[in-house]
Amino acid sequence: MPKPFTLFEHQCEPFSWSDRDLAQLARMQEATKTEVLRATTRHGKRAIKAFQHVGVVRLGNRTIQVLPKMYKESTTEKGKAKEATANLLRMLAYAGELSVREYEIASLMRHADDWFEILTHLFATHLRKEWQRGAYRTYQLINARLPVLKGKWHIAEQLKHPHQRHVFAVEFDEFTADNRLNRVFRFVVERLYKLTNDYDNRKLLGELRQWMEEVTPVPITESDASPAQLTRLNENYRPLLNLARVFLDGGSLNFAAGDLSTFTFVFDMNQLFEKFTAEFIRRNSNEILPETLRRCEFLPQTRGATLHLATQAEKKVFQTKPDIAFRDHCQFRLLIDTKYKRLIDADRKLGVSQADFYQMHAYAHRYSCTRVMLLYPQFAGTPVLPRKPFRLETNDGYVVEVGAVDLCLNLNSQSERKELIKQFKTLFSQEYADEL
Repeated sequence: MPKPFTLFEHQCEPFSWSDRDLAQLARMQEATKTEVLRATTRHGKRAIKAFQHVGVVRLGNRTIQVLPKMYKESTTEKGKAKEATANLLRMLAYAGELSVREYEIASLMRHADDWFEILTHLFATHLRKEWQRGAYRTYQLINARLPVLKGKWHIAEQLKHPHQRHVFAVEFDEFTADNRLNRVFRFVVERLYKLTNDYDNRKLLGELRQWMEEVTPVPITESDASPAQLTRLNENYRPLLNLARVFLDGGSLNFAAGDLSTFTFVFDMNQLFEKFTAEFIRRNSNEILPETLRRCEFLPQTRGATLHLATQAEKKVFQTKPDIAFRDHCQFRLLIDTKYKRLIDADRKLGVSQADFYQMHAYAHRYSCTRVMLLYPQFAGTPVLPRKPFRLETNDGYVVEVGAVDLCLNLNSQSERKELIKQFKTLFSQEYADEL
């Protein structure tokens, strides 16, 4: 299998797609409800265009991977893909989607240039470590017909089958690895084993398949992998379950069940940027937030405080849901919405869409919050954009701020992490009177 063809988000490059590729891309779009890649033409030649979803698409024996533009401008062309992949792994780890340490990232970068194979290797190695410590077991209620009497004997059921006098209809508890959590892992292992093209990954997954033979293979969806099944007894499996959910949410495993030569594994950078922002603020709140915000409730997804814009037939409609809210008792001090889009420094409106600005206008007035913020990422190749406030024309002191943070920084480098903290701290300060 050749190395993957690498694109960065929103990039369009020459690619010799076929009519079969067109049909496969159409099937993917229908299955995943999103357009990951578009077959197009550029300067009269066939090309492929990426959008804001990052991940991997396999078309027959060709693999296309889409990476975010999370690399430093000084990085060489050859190193951009590796730097973007490493930064994406750090971002996923910081957002709580997976557990990966810096030494593991360095090892994974040597392992492969394929984003899908890197995540597959991470999942397989971590699951093997947990399984080596001992499979997670729970008591499961078993109904069976056995040649010995065990547990509770169902006499009524037994009498329904008088010809089977040599077996007993029984019910008993069994301490087994064949439980809901392990069935999620078994499903992911089985699918990844069929999809991987990496020798080391196939070997690891083959070993896991043998170890997990007592676990019943059943179809699994993302809803079956709910974190609600985790308890203090199996909390150590949370990173693995998160990674399994990344695979399941990407749509690749279920979509690939019928056609292993074609699959897609992608996720939305909008959601990842939102989770990363909330977690970075939470972890570094003492250094980032001014005192007025530190004493507020920190509400990701405005949990427990969402409001509606209207009522219809005595029912609330048009729910509002800022990504992050700071509430001081009953008063909202700051609302933030993250937007994974490119800003334009030369534009008077900074490239902010009217729909996004109208949304923040609605938030400000519905939550009676004088300060709301649109937060964007700073991409490679774009100028550093300082925070810019827009005072609303309502004579009530309401301000919509627009700012950006640099996602190309190495969060495991103390100096670069401090730089990102400094950027957030600047955003949250209110020293912008001269800019209004």
